[in-house]
Amino acid sequence: MPEDCRAAFSAEQLLARHWLNQPQIWQLRQSALLEIGPKKIPLEGFLRLDLQRQEARLLAMNEMGLVLFDLQVSAEDQSMQRAIPQLQKVKGMAQGVAQSLRQIFLLPRPQPQDQLENRGNSLRLWRTEEDARLGFVFDCQGDLRETKQQDDSGGWRVVYDQYRSFDGFYLPELIVMNDYRHNIKLSLWLREVKQEP
Repeated sequence: MPEDCRAAFSAEQLLARHWLNQPQIWQLRQSALLEIGPKKIPLEGFLRLDLQRQEARLLAMNEMGLVLFDLQVSAEDQSMQRAIPQLQKVKGMAQGVAQSLRQIFLLPRPQPQDQLENRGNSLRLWRTEEDARLGFVFDCQGDLRETKQQDDSGGWRVVYDQYRSFDGFYLPELIVMNDYRHNIKLSLWLREVKQEP
């Protein structure tokens, strides 16, 4: 988080410039490391992210280029297009991956009515939903740095870092998600970014 600047955006300005609130369709090539407890699984992936329709399609491969699964995700549902037989037997795998994709890229999103807190070099939007507290932290340049949900189960947290410009939009090259309830950590590195016309 930059320390040498002051945050001076309204909630409306933060939402207007937030890259996940734009109508773009992105094609993202990613490297990933999935950590489930002590187990580490390196992955490669191609993600088509349609922000207007709030849809994502992930093609995940192992290090050798073998396609492990092809998953279509919307805000409310998911559909496994194909998967290797070993993954087809894993109960809840599609739902778990889909939920992670939603939390990182699709939902939840900051809202204009969220509470705004100025913390000097950062701004925080937050709200309470049911039994959970949901927060979004933006740096002094207006880029989203963190989405976090706290609840009785431990909640989850997504950190967005190393922003750089792609087609005039600032996207994070590193995204790290921690699901504290399931002891899962997912680290994503953007390797290639393209915008669909």
